[in-house]
Amino acid sequence: MKKLMCFSNHSIQSASTTRPTMSSLKLADIHTKILSLLGKQHCCPVTKNKGKPGLMLEMMTGIPQTSNCLDCSDGELKTVPVVRHKSGKLVPKETIAVTMLNQDDLKTNDFKASKCFMKMKRVLIVPYLRDGDNIQFLTPVLIDASQDAYAGIYDALEKDYSSIRHQFLTENTLQSATGTYLQNRTKGAGHGSTSRAFYLRKTFVEKWVLTTSPA
Repeated sequence: MKKLMCFSNHSIQSASTTRPTMSSLKLADIHTKILSLLGKQHCCPVTKNKGKPGLMLEMMTGIPQTSNCLDCSDGELKTVPVVRHKSGKLVPKETIAVTMLNQDDLKTNDFKASKCFMKMKRVLIVPYLRDGDNIQFLTPVLIDASQDAYAGIYDALEKDYSSIRHQFLTENTLQSATGTYLQNRTKGAGHGSTSRAFYLRKTFVEKWVLTTSPA
């Protein structure tokens, strides 16, 4: 049996120096590269770093690790772990981290002007299954605000963002319970963390990703 190459944090970091700049990459190119990875097991040892599979996929598809707002010139790449229910159905294991919540941005900008919308305006979501130290990427799903097919979900996301923003502006509070598909909650180590981020709930993954991403 062919030995799988394992990806460590060191290998991910060292490869970033030779990859192209963000401006030279488009999601269509990334999508094509991901298709060539499907149906294979990729060694990615379990660690406390939940973002490691995403970093590994970025390295495998040539996306550089930079401070740029978007992974590609025309959108963002996200991964999400899924598990297979005993019924055979795929279900999300976790939510999808969108971006950190900046209170000044939330106070100043409505949904369409926000960094949150910028990160979700055009996003390629890649589910993956884990089997021990190996992961298998599943069919990627492109969700695009410019496509009529996704008008309903972006309306719902805007409603969620507006509810979060209204609560912050009128009550000066932020609650994780607010929002049907988009929520905000604490991010960081320990229960005392005060940093917050936007997340796409599991219900979003179930309805808009897994329904169109067969194993």
